Amino acid sequence: MIDMECIYEKGYHFIIGLVFALIGFIFLGMGITVLPIVGFFIALPILGLAVFFFNNPKNKECIIKEN
Repeated sequence: MIDMECIYEKGYHFIIGLVFALIGFIFLGMGITVLPIVGFFIALPILGLAVFFFNNPKNKECIIKEN
């Protein structure tokens, strides 16, 4: 049986990762055009957070239920 908490958790991680990715790409674009150095220093950690949320491991309960 599918546990709804696991589905919601996947959705939350995807949405948060997507928001961080969009913000990171905005700052990356600003780093290319407006703020050459500052934009890159802000964009790289934000894009790192996006990758973390896209690859974030799920709860142990959800991993056990999937297998």
